[in-house]
Amino acid sequence: MKNKLRYFFSFLAFTILLTSCDKEYSTEYGKTLAGTNSGTAVYIYTGTGTGNCLTPNIKGTYSAGAATTINNTVTLQVTVVTPGTFVISTATINGITFKGSGSFSTTGVQNVSLFASGTPVARGTFSYIAGSNGCAFNIVFTTGNVNTTSVFTFPEAPNACTLVTINGAYNAGAALTSANTIEGIHVNVTKIGTYYISTLPNNGITFTGSGTFTATGLQTISLNGGGTPVTSGAFTYSPGNNGCLFTITVLPAGPVVSDYIKCKIDGVSKTFAYNVSFTETNTAAQPPVPASNTVDITGSVSAVSDENMELSLIKTGTSISTADVFNPNSFTSGKAYLISYRDASLANWNAVSGVSFTPFNITVTSKTTTRIQGTFSGTLSDTGAAGGNTKIVTEGTFSVPVK
Repeated sequence: MKNKLRYFFSFLAFTILLTSCDKEYSTEYGKTLAGTNSGTAVYIYTGTGTGNCLTPNIKGTYSAGAATTINNTVTLQVTVVTPGTFVISTATINGITFKGSGSFSTTGVQNVSLFASGTPVARGTFSYIAGSNGCAFNIVFTTGNVNTTSVFTFPEAPNACTLVTINGAYNAGAALTSANTIEGIHVNVTKIGTYYISTLPNNGITFTGSGTFTATGLQTISLNGGGTPVTSGAFTYSPGNNGCLFTITVLPAGPVVSDYIKCKIDGVSKTFAYNVSFTETNTAAQPPVPASNTVDITGSVSAVSDENMELSLIKTGTSISTADVFNPNSFTSGKAYLISYRDASLANWNAVSGVSFTPFNITVTSKTTTRIQGTFSGTLSDTGAAGGNTKIVTEGTFSVPVK
């Protein structure tokens, strides 16, 4: 049934493509100045089908007339194709530039941090583009006021933070995610306003938090973890310069899975590492349908589970290769997708090119004759079209051998 759906979809998609090639599409929706990038590394920014960065992590406060500090940063996700050095900068907009540099030692999905410099000129929302070909992120600048910074203390310092909740898994070599948080840290606020709190890096990870206190008195805050633990053991952290203490126990690294499809579905981590593989099919031209190249990537949760994920990528003319991107905008340029997920209850969820209700973004970061790697995210529907129930797929990666 899936194969019939795929070939029907392929025929329909490319028939639409051929019959619409004489149309003219406007791109004059306003432009944001691009930045610059240099270095020896090759990498692809992780974004949405609209060109926006996927969940950029923006830290610090931004106020007109107030100079930025080392706390004003934005962390973006990239997929590294070739290790090496990098220098990334945005254009200077509203008096502010974001810039970061460093090196990648391995391939795959990684984070890069850009640091702000300058003094905002005006309040409002301004868009920045990382590098000359990167994704876009927005910064909201508030009205300047030198009296908006809060004043607070940690009443439990210098002793242990009491009643804190440590969320998420901590394993050596495994990067922290949005699930790694520390909740319930007590603070005593004596002046309302904004705050930014960070621990010192320890064992490769850091915990940070920011926000605004709107009332004085005893309150609780949460911190978000970031980084990758270097080794297992117990490690102590303290928020700010005079905070209380909390301890993170990092477990040894788990077994390395080299062949997989991984993602979060509605925030729940999923790994499809059983019978995981890809096949490649070349279909000769059958006018008016042009020749096409199809890659089917599939995997199951386990030998005893019916839960399965399949990503089908279709490209006209030439073979699918490294750096190919499949998203809602690529449909009219000869690249389409069909995403199929069967859950544990045997319900089917799909995303199809050309259906605005199920946008997806798939990037092929590496492809050889024996293996394909990449990233993916988007929206699945139980009908494959508008009006159905949906599931949100985030943080998707795949590294799959040929079948």
